[in-house]
Amino acid sequence: MFPAAFALPTRTALAFILIFPLCALAQGRPGLMELYADALANNSGFQARLAEFRIAAQREPQATGKLLPQVGLRGSYEYVDEDVNGNFYGLVDIQNKDSFDSGVVGAQLTQALYRPELWIERDQAKLRLTQARFALDEAEDLLLIGVASAYFGVLAAEDHIRLTKAERDAVGRQLDQVEGRFLAGLATEADYQSAVAQQALVEARQLEAKVLREQAYASLQVAAGSEVLAVRRFSKAVVLATPEPARVDAWVERAREQNQSVVGLRLGRKLADGDLKKARKLRWPNVDLTARGLFLDSGGGLTGEREELESRVGINLTVPIYSGGQIGATIKQAEFGRQRAQALLAQAQAEAARDARVSFLDCEVGIQRIPALKAALEAARAAEQSTQAGFEVGTKTTADALRAVERRYAAERDYAGARYKFMLDTLRLKHAAGNLANTDLAQFDRLLERQ
Repeated sequence: MFPAAFALPTRTALAFILIFPLCALAQGRPGLMELYADALANNSGFQARLAEFRIAAQREPQATGKLLPQVGLRGSYEYVDEDVNGNFYGLVDIQNKDSFDSGVVGAQLTQALYRPELWIERDQAKLRLTQARFALDEAEDLLLIGVASAYFGVLAAEDHIRLTKAERDAVGRQLDQVEGRFLAGLATEADYQSAVAQQALVEARQLEAKVLREQAYASLQVAAGSEVLAVRRFSKAVVLATPEPARVDAWVERAREQNQSVVGLRLGRKLADGDLKKARKLRWPNVDLTARGLFLDSGGGLTGEREELESRVGINLTVPIYSGGQIGATIKQAEFGRQRAQALLAQAQAEAARDARVSFLDCEVGIQRIPALKAALEAARAAEQSTQAGFEVGTKTTADALRAVERRYAAERDYAGARYKFMLDTLRLKHAAGNLANTDLAQFDRLLERQ
């Protein structure tokens, strides 16, 4: 994997160089960066984008080659059986019958002297390569976000498994207490049936959590392009911060200017300008320098046995006069193409600005919601303990105790899920603004528990 990085575009190669040492040292459960490295190497969608970039890289030498001399060799061999009767070059009553070999060997050179469309094509090839680079960067961003989203989905599913197991144990203990009281005549049958029903609901949620975990691992394996059996969890001390700058307008402005889709479509508009220029140049003359040399070896025939050497140098001028309306239609097509490119650019700018605004607001809400959910979790834990104590002394009912358990574990799930959502929102915000980097994923990877 590592040596091949030098054949990749700059950003992707840098990702391999930075991530490869981590992969070499990784053992057991992989982290975010290890799986991201696997995705860069194995994800089929990203590999397709990489191939598109390499295809675009070949367009420039192709376009440049058309501006350079075009040299070719030609040759032919014929066996001729000739029978001529009649006039030949003013000579009357020619009669000649012969069989002979004839061969021609030659070379031809053509050099474009004035072909403006070829220069435009070369400039467009450079633009297409740059456009392909931005498309590859965007694909890398989406791959990074896809790996992070799938990874966080696995963590959320693992949390769901863990919490539903703990909730089932808590409800089971509650059921044992209610059953004992029911047998002793201290609780009603309704209390007992409520506890049984609650345990059945928790067991159903536990089964659902197992299915969700399988689905989450399947999504992560698709994103990473490799088999994943276990992952590392976040440490308990996770400190999250609002992205800087803390102004939505700054992120919106960045998105309108730097978003990869926007930049790519801005280049697309320049390509459309080039197409329009090329179409208009179709009315201009074309001038080519031509040179050729031929050697003929004929073994007979009416002209006799001979060897002939011919050399020619000249200039070809082509001026279009009438083409059946093709040129006018091509110009109109290019004008409509430019209008389309401008409309797509405006749409991409609006969508990038919207995505940046929404992601920033999600981050802003999330950074405030996380401590609130943590406080709610602590309150739910305290309420559960207080309700359980009240149940044991008879001041709280079975329904109160079961609701307290349910609220506590719902608060556990909400708090864990809010952290994953906030981290994913920060990545999406930076992608919308066009400045997502591998280090943004690395900062979350450092928060994972070590092996």
